[in-house]
Amino acid sequence: MADLTPGEKRWTVLYGAYEGIEQQALFEMYRGMQFHVNYVMAVRAARDADPTALEHVLALGTAATNPLIADWMARGVMPKPPGPQGYVLWIGPTPWNAAHRLIVIAGADAAGVLYGVQELLATFSANRVPLDKPVQRRASLATMADRVVVEAPAVADRGIWTWGYVIYDYRRFLDNMARLKFNMLTVWNSEVPLNLPEIAAYAHQRGIKVVVGFNWGWGYNNLDISRAEDRAFIKKLALDTYRREYQGQPIDGIYFQTLTEHTTQEIAGRSVAAWCGDMVNDIAAGFYELAPELSIQFGLHATSIRSHYTDLAGLDPRMIITWEDAGALPFCYSPDPAYGDGYEATLAYAKQLAAFRPGTPFALVPKGWMSLRWDDEFAKHGPFLLGERDAAWIRDRTTARQGEWNSINSMWLRHYPLAVRFYREVLAVNPCVLATGLVEDGLFDARIQPSVSLLAEMLWNPRQPDADLLA
Repeated sequence: MADLTPGEKRWTVLYGAYEGIEQQALFEMYRGMQFHVNYVMAVRAARDADPTALEHVLALGTAATNPLIADWMARGVMPKPPGPQGYVLWIGPTPWNAAHRLIVIAGADAAGVLYGVQELLATFSANRVPLDKPVQRRASLATMADRVVVEAPAVADRGIWTWGYVIYDYRRFLDNMARLKFNMLTVWNSEVPLNLPEIAAYAHQRGIKVVVGFNWGWGYNNLDISRAEDRAFIKKLALDTYRREYQGQPIDGIYFQTLTEHTTQEIAGRSVAAWCGDMVNDIAAGFYELAPELSIQFGLHATSIRSHYTDLAGLDPRMIITWEDAGALPFCYSPDPAYGDGYEATLAYAKQLAAFRPGTPFALVPKGWMSLRWDDEFAKHGPFLLGERDAAWIRDRTTARQGEWNSINSMWLRHYPLAVRFYREVLAVNPCVLATGLVEDGLFDARIQPSVSLLAEMLWNPRQPDADLLA
C-alpha cells in the first residue's frame, strides 16, 4: 500500500454503467489513472455513492447512467455535451469542498464517454511524470489546471479502410482505433474470417462499427456491365456471397465495389455511371428484401465517372456512394497536391459530389498512407483467422516498414493543412460526411503513426486552427 504524504487526498472513481462501451471507457480510464497513483483506487457505482464523503473524485458516464452527472448539469456546475458522440471533460474543485478536486467525463452517449476518456488520457500523456517519482505523479493529478472541454465530432463516421489479411492483431488494431476516436472499420476480405463474430464483438465494445467488403463483380475479367447476362452473374454472385457468408453475422453494414476501377467513361452508348446505377439498384433491391435495414456503401471509382456523376441521381437513397480516386490529395496514394489536375480542381469536384444527392452522406476513402502489397498474399487465401499473428513477427515487420512510414509522415506534415481545408469546405456543403482512410499493411496494430493521428484529428475537428490540430 502506498504511503501518502501528510494531507494528501485519495482519488475515488464513480462510474455510471458497467456494461458495453461505458464499461470499456471505465477500464481505459482506470488504467490511465493507475499510472499516476500507486495505491489501489476505489471504484464505485455513482448511484450508490455520496461524493461529499469522499476526497478527490473522478466521475464518468452519461446523464442517463450517472445521477451525479445529471445533477451537476441540472445545477449548472458543468455544460451538457453538444451532440451525438460528444462529451464534456470538466476539471476543477468539487462543488462541496474547494480543497478537493473533481474530474468529470460526461458523454452525450456511451461513445462520448469513451472519447472523453481518450481526451483525458491524452492530457495525461502530455504531462507524463517518470515512473520512479510516485509523489510527483500523484501530485500531477491533484494539481491539474481547471479545464472545460466541450466537443463532438465534425465527421460522424470516421475510421479506416483495409483488406482484412493485413490486420495482424485485431485487438490492438481496434484499441488503437478507439484511442484515435475512430468509429468505423471497413474491412475487405476475399473469404469471410472465421473469427468475424469475435472481432465484431471486440469492435462494438469500443464503439466501432464493422462494415464488411466483398465484390460485386470486381476482380473478374471480361465482365461487361452493358451485357444483361453479366449483370445477372454479378447479382447472383453478390447475393449468394451475402447469404452464404454474411447474413446473420454481427456486422453493421456492407461495402462493395463493382466494375468502375478504370478510366473508360462510356460503354455501348451510355455512361458507366448510368449502367452502374441501374445494375446496383437491381442488386440492392435483392439485399433489401433479405435485410431491409442493411446499410450499403457503394465504393465508386471516380476515374470512370467524372462529370457523369449526375447519372447516378436515380440511385436508391438508402445507399451511400463512397468515392475513391477522385483526384489529388486527399484521394491519391501519395499525399500530393499536384497529382492529376491538382488540389484545387479536386476540391471543386469533391464539393460538387458532396452537394449531389441531398440528404445522403458524402462518403470517401482518403488515401496517402501505407498501401497493400498487391504482389503478396492479396486475395489468394482461403478461410482464415483474421488478426492472429505472432507478436515478434509484428515487431520485426514494423521495424522493417518504418523507413517508408517516415517518408509518408514527412509528406503529411508538409501538406496536412490542405487536407484540413478539404474537410472544412466539404462539411460546409454537406454536414454529413463519412471518411474511412486507407491505412493498409501499415502495422497500425503495433504503432500509431503521426500522419494517422493527423487524419483522426482532422476528421474529429477540422475547424480548429491548423497549429492546434498539429499540437
